[in-house]
Amino acid sequence: MYARLKKKLQNLIRRGRGAGPLLACSLAAACGLACMAGAAAANASEAASARYAAAPFQLDKDVIPQNAQSSAAELARNADCIVVGSFEEADRMVPTASRVPQGRLVNFVQRLKVREWIKGSAQNQITVVTTGIEPLPPPSQLEANERYPGAWAADLDYLLFLRKLEGTEDYAPLGLLQGVYPIQGGRTVSLEGKGFPQLNGLEPSGLKNSVNGLIGGR
Repeated sequence: MYARLKKKLQNLIRRGRGAGPLLACSLAAACGLACMAGAAAANASEAASARYAAAPFQLDKDVIPQNAQSSAAELARNADCIVVGSFEEADRMVPTASRVPQGRLVNFVQRLKVREWIKGSAQNQITVVTTGIEPLPPPSQLEANERYPGAWAADLDYLLFLRKLEGTEDYAPLGLLQGVYPIQGGRTVSLEGKGFPQLNGLEPSGLKNSVNGLIGGR
């Protein structure tokens, strides 16, 4: 199953500006069932966000909230930690009671091997949780795939903006896809329509200065 998830991320990588941003297809390509998924996802997100703020996150009940950020500076300031690292294969898939038209929402648990801490504590490994859909929707259903991206490929480096899940030691990407920047060809890649352009095309050697500049408002 995890090979399918890895293939999913690889299929979402498209040719485009710079190193080749993810999801270069327009959201306008999503229609029919995907539109239904968008409405369901919005409702699920609102409920999940309320739970996220009010009580400890429960893998078998809650889903990762959207927590959309308005700017790259807001993303950097609100993240509990900012790291560069690579994922291991997901070691757990926990079904929730929530569903969308495409299937059941599940939480994936992955270890992240941290190479560099830009903001936050200095552990070598942390746990990251993401919500996905089982069975995996086809790539054409962009809204569902973007709202519930599932586990991340284990053979890529990432710049990640993370927020700690309430009442746990686990983390989730802040703003969902806003907080995830794969590093390809020696540069970061922002997801078209999701990631922030200020964080696109950055070399790893300059990430700390660039991110600290956003935090400091320079």
